[in-house]
Amino acid sequence: MNYKNIVVATIITLGFSISAQAAKVTAIDNSIATNLCVTAATGNRAAMYKSIKSSGYSSKYVANNIECNGKNLLSFVEHNGKNSAAMLKLLDRTKTSVSITDLASVN
Repeated sequence: MNYKNIVVATIITLGFSISAQAAKVTAIDNSIATNLCVTAATGNRAAMYKSIKSSGYSSKYVANNIECNGKNLLSFVEHNGKNSAAMLKLLDRTKTSVSITDLASVN
């Protein structure tokens, strides 16, 4: 019985230590792009929105042009970020365009 308790405690402890080793992102400089990358990795949508506004860039520009560790911001958040679904929803604005073609021409 004592052996089972030790095994269960070891498994639980191992599980907690593995989940605690999530990717931690730290800034190496104080550039706008680095601050945006670190904020995006935290998963806080409000903080990300505030960082985008204070950077002077649009969210579309940030999503398309900012790179973090050699990846675009969206894939960086997907692989390293917390709450990545919410962050992708904030950042991933697909490019859409509308075109109207008149099929009936007047002669």
